[in-house]
Amino acid sequence: MSELIEALYKLVLPVAVLSYVMVSWALENGHVKENGRVRDLKKEMKAISKDKSKHKPKQNAFHRQWMKFGGGFYGIVALYTFGLVEWQELRSFIANFGGFVSFIKQFGLDTVIQIFVEGIKNFVVAIAWPWYWMRELGSGLIWVWGGMAYGAYWLGANYAQSQAGKTSEDDVAGN
Repeated sequence: MSELIEALYKLVLPVAVLSYVMVSWALENGHVKENGRVRDLKKEMKAISKDKSKHKPKQNAFHRQWMKFGGGFYGIVALYTFGLVEWQELRSFIANFGGFVSFIKQFGLDTVIQIFVEGIKNFVVAIAWPWYWMRELGSGLIWVWGGMAYGAYWLGANYAQSQAGKTSEDDVAGN
């Protein structure tokens, strides 16, 4: 039971929230069309991530990273994993300096290089997120957690699309 609760707060809930936020943002900014189906959204995201043209709409850093990870479910979990690992690394990195003030005092070129190298390593971890989560959750039920995470992605993305549909209907009705 504790494994279930751990997976819910470490993986499932964050994936649902991040899915909702990223899909809502993409819909509101015209990066994807409101189509009401995750399958159609997935096809559109795949086409966008493969588009190498210079005429793509401007994206924020999170959306651009999501697209680098391929968009969709895999991209959402990779983006979440990347953010989580970066946050953990940053906290540990600053603590090893003796706190934030010491970190700022000792900040130099070697620190920048170290942060850059860690960022590349964390990017690789994010791309290989299934292995990260197998190690993190340490369970033989990883396929169950993966299914739950996909369900969370699906719910978040569908809810974002339904909200976008309601907004469009309200605009047409003049509300």
